Amino acid sequence: MPTRPLRFIILALSLAGCDRVKTALNPPQTDTAWQSDSTLLAAQPTALFRVDRANATPRVIPIATIGEKGLRSLRLSGRGWRAFDLDYLQSSASFVPYRYGEPTSAVRSTRGMWEGAALDTLPCPSPLPAAQVALDPRVELLTSGTKPIARPAAAALSDGELQGVLATVNTLVAPTAGIPLSRMANYKRNVYVVATGASPRPTIIVTYDDPEALPDSATRITERPHHFMVVLDKGIYGYKPSYTYTDVSSSRIQPRRKFLGALDADGDGKAELFFGVQLPQFPLVTYAFRFEGDTWLESWKYERGRCG
Repeated sequence: MPTRPLRFIILALSLAGCDRVKTALNPPQTDTAWQSDSTLLAAQPTALFRVDRANATPRVIPIATIGEKGLRSLRLSGRGWRAFDLDYLQSSASFVPYRYGEPTSAVRSTRGMWEGAALDTLPCPSPLPAAQVALDPRVELLTSGTKPIARPAAAALSDGELQGVLATVNTLVAPTAGIPLSRMANYKRNVYVVATGASPRPTIIVTYDDPEALPDSATRITERPHHFMVVLDKGIYGYKPSYTYTDVSSSRIQPRRKFLGALDADGDGKAELFFGVQLPQFPLVTYAFRFEGDTWLESWKYERGRCG
């Protein structure tokens, strides 16, 4: 029978052996960021992309994942982004483009970020990757894969009804934002009619931009808005504003926005509205709005660049 000191030695060796087994079965978490990234990528989530047209061939850049959990900003480690590039961006990877709210035919990548030499050289250790894709100039949003996100249904809107809504914007809505009817001809107008599911009728988005240059002394108090955006939805008594946005200048107060499209990012049957900014140096800035009650409220934003 072992002596008391020897029994202690045997017990210590036995415990040490158990610890080695536990370590082998549960290795130290030396790269928790990669473990998180690999778990996300293994689930193959649908990714949402923005378009950057600073180069001759547009770049498609990932900004979020979409699905039952809604919009989630996509943030990966350097190793994670390289894995994402292999899975989502390299040659022949498929994307579904959306022309404001309507999905169009799937397109394919011609090359990924690290498919050979880096597609773009950026001054940061872990840049957001990009794919090179030929696109319709009206496309601002894409999703990964070949299956488009389902569109909410909406009754057709006649041209006469649309013109009536636009006349109401000119005579009633714009003046309350500080734009007199006599100045409406100064503005370039864009109109979008999109099925969002906010009501049985389409949502109407109208943007107005005045190209007139402003003096540096212009202030929000003394100047009329030089950018005006209004979203309208059908209520009991007809179409009425459900969201408005104004800006005096192109960037000094708050950047002019642009409509990117509508997409049901969480599968609830109602599309979110997506807006960007009209500043080419910020191509990825994105705001999403959900319809709540009778108005559109900001529900998500992405204000990063490709270097984070």
